[in-house]
Amino acid sequence: MTTDARLQGIFYEMALCAVGYSTTKRVDWGYLSSGVIWVIIYDFPLPPGYNYRTTDVMILLPPNYPQTPPDWFYVDQNLRLANGERPPHVFYDDTSYDPNRGIYGEAPPHMVGWTACCLHIREWRPKANPAEGHSLLSVCELIGKAFKRWKRKR
Repeated sequence: MTTDARLQGIFYEMALCAVGYSTTKRVDWGYLSSGVIWVIIYDFPLPPGYNYRTTDVMILLPPNYPQTPPDWFYVDQNLRLANGERPPHVFYDDTSYDPNRGIYGEAPPHMVGWTACCLHIREWRPKANPAEGHSLLSVCELIGKAFKRWKRKR
């Protein structure tokens, strides 16, 4: 897959995520020097039980995405459950477990204000058509399920 075709595929997936997972239909993206592409889905809806109705979600796409899935995702560092507690699997100031730490370092400017959330994708089968295989859409679906699961664990 050429770089142009890869980017076109990512842009298409981002557009689908904007429609399906952003209450304001907004997404953004950019490159890290490591070849990783960051994607931000603005205003990702949260289920009741959090201190916000929505949160921005950042996903780091590895250089060989879509063959390799993203690992973990990032949210506003002030995200809490409605009762003020921290949801499980959100690491706040502790980056020692974050598998992407080698990509972004300790705290470069683009990572300030974000906190890491544990999400491991165990099965990944991408296809040319993101609606038929795993893609950013599948990652967003898993993130939505994680938000629901995390609030029930308290």
